[in-house]
Amino acid sequence: MSQDDGADDAPEGGPAFAGMGAASAVREHWDDLVGDMEATAAEFEAAGWDVLQLHPGDVTAVTGDRWGFDVLVPDDEFEQLHEWVDAGTFDEHDVYRVESGIVFALVVLRDESDRRAVCCPLYYDDAAVEGLGELADRQGHVYTHVRNLAEEYVTFTHEEPSLFFPDDEA
Repeated sequence: MSQDDGADDAPEGGPAFAGMGAASAVREHWDDLVGDMEATAAEFEAAGWDVLQLHPGDVTAVTGDRWGFDVLVPDDEFEQLHEWVDAGTFDEHDVYRVESGIVFALVVLRDESDRRAVCCPLYYDDAAVEGLGELADRQGHVYTHVRNLAEEYVTFTHEEPSLFFPDDEA
């Protein structure tokens, strides 16, 4: 009998969930979130939208100079995202959140005029966002910084931070 301590490697194409304990249960929720992202993307595509699905290798809640959610994605997804952001305006978003000890959220960013949507899954636990919810509440917004390994960023501002945080965090 072996115990899952959360230290095992990430499944191919998924995040590592280091330090989150019970990694297999977390992965199951992550897989469900990715499935929800795929279904959401399919709905947008059926309505004639172009959709970019992001597949983070890591998500970090940050309270320093570049505060918000730091989301590391593969280079090809980052390049596509960068092109879309340069060409359009992603000023609408929805956040679908499920809490089960760890918060799993799907952020759907929309460029209504170009009919483009970006689906970005996030995960974080209460300890990781300690202080971030309060900072976002004081500022009236929260950021999502999507980046590649070269530390190039695309940043989104979300004017409703309460959508991201459990009630006791925001």
